[in-house]
Amino acid sequence: MKAVIALILAFSLFEVSAVEIQVHKMKKSPGYDERYDLNTSMDEKIVVDCQSFVQGLLFGEVGESVVMLPEWECDELIVDMKKSVSRFKKHCLEVDRDRAVMDSHQTCK
Repeated sequence: MKAVIALILAFSLFEVSAVEIQVHKMKKSPGYDERYDLNTSMDEKIVVDCQSFVQGLLFGEVGESVVMLPEWECDELIVDMKKSVSRFKKHCLEVDRDRAVMDSHQTCK
């Protein structure tokens, strides 16, 4: 019984660190083909960069923290965000910055 309670507690703590980020707009960064500045529900600057050596989501002015993505996933993220934004919908990113992973992304409901 104690193990079950500990497992439930561990899973609930695991989910607490994930944050949903709503992307309202995306604008191509000057001088890049596959880097976009995102207008989001968060106060800090967020960029999705699929062109540089470090590809993924960059947080902060100079990329203080990064969620790295494989090239295919980064490209897929840009395509899906463009689809959402072009339909005047928000795109939701489920990001766990503690683990530096993006759990999911989709058009917001």
